[in-house]
Amino acid sequence: MTAPFPTPKTDEAQRLLSPEELEAALRDIGARRYHNLHPFHRLLHDGKLSKDQVRAWALNRYYYQAMIPVKDAAVLARMTDASLRRVWRQRIVDHDGDAPGDGGIERWLKLAEGVDFARDYVESTQGILSATRFSVDAYVHFVKERSLLEAIASSLTEMFSPTIISERVAGMLKNYDFITKDTLAYFDKRLTQAPRDADFAIAYVKEHATTPALQRQAMDALTFKCNVLWTQLDALYFAYVAPGLTPPDAWTPGTGLVPEPAVAQAAGTGTLAALDVPRLPRGVRLRHDAVRNQHVLLAPERTFDLDANAVAVLELVDGQRSVRAIAALLGEKFTADPAVIEADILVMLNDLATKRVLER
Repeated sequence: MTAPFPTPKTDEAQRLLSPEELEAALRDIGARRYHNLHPFHRLLHDGKLSKDQVRAWALNRYYYQAMIPVKDAAVLARMTDASLRRVWRQRIVDHDGDAPGDGGIERWLKLAEGVDFARDYVESTQGILSATRFSVDAYVHFVKERSLLEAIASSLTEMFSPTIISERVAGMLKNYDFITKDTLAYFDKRLTQAPRDADFAIAYVKEHATTPALQRQAMDALTFKCNVLWTQLDALYFAYVAPGLTPPDAWTPGTGLVPEPAVAQAAGTGTLAALDVPRLPRGVRLRHDAVRNQHVLLAPERTFDLDANAVAVLELVDGQRSVRAIAALLGEKFTADPAVIEADILVMLNDLATKRVLER
C-alpha cells in the first residue's frame, strides 16, 4: 500500500539548493507522501467506515497523540540555545496543557469518549495495534538518536496538517451521525498551532541545512515521519478493513466501551416519581450541535434531537435536584404553575427513561 519514493537524481542530491528550493522539495515530499492520501483516510473522511472502524482509528491514534509531548521533550532536552527551548516548549504545553483537564491529549480523550470508549481503557493503551506502537516508538527514538536538524525536520508534517484537518472535520461531521463538533474539538486549536510550529521548523531547517548532505538529511527525516504516519494507517487498514485480520492482542469491537445505561427504575413502579432525582447515565451527554444549531442528547449508538422545553429541563438534571425541584425552578423562570410543569416533565423524563438515556 505504501508508494515508493522517487530516487533523487545524482546531480540534484549533490547540489546545494537555495532555501526556497529546499522548502519546495520538502513540500513536494508531503504532496506525494502525507497520509491524507492513504486509502484509510479517504474512507474515514468520506463516511465509508463503520462506527467500530472509526473507534479503532480513535483508539490507535491516541497512542500517537500521547507520545507527542514525550517526543518534544526529547527534542527540547537536546537544545542548548535557550531561545529555541522557549519556542519549542510550547508544543509540550499544547498537548499536556497547563492544568488537569486541559491540552490536546485531554481533547483526544474526549474524542475517544465521544465514540463510547471508557477513558481508562484508552489511557491503558491495551488494545493498541503492535504496528502503531512500533511506529510511534520508532519516531521517539529517531528524535533522540539523530541530529537536532533531523529531529526538527521530522516535525515538518505540520506543514500539511491544516489540509487534512479541514477535510477530516468537514467529512466526519457530514457523514457520521454519531460525530459532533464537540467530539472533534481537538482539531480546533490545531488549525492555528500546526502552522505556527511549521513556520518555526521550516525557518530552522532552511537556516541550518547549509550543505547538500544536510539538506538530504532534512528531506530524509521528513520522509521518515511520513512513513511513521502512513504505517499506522497501513496497520489499521489491514486489521479492521481488508483483509480484516486483527492481531490477537488488539482491540476488538465491544471491548473497552462505556456500558449501555440501564433503564431508570423508581421504587417498585418502573417509572420516575416527583421526588425522584433524575440524572443522565454515564455515556449520555447533553450537547449543542453548532453545525445544525440544535441541542441533542448523545447516547451510545444513538442521538436524540431536543426541543427548547426538553433542553430547559435537561439543563437542570444534575443528579442533585428532584423532579419536583426542577419543576419549581422552571415555574419560577417561566411564571407558570409548578404542578402543571411537574406533570409535563414527568411524562418527558419517563419517556427518556424508557429509551435508556435517563436514570435515577
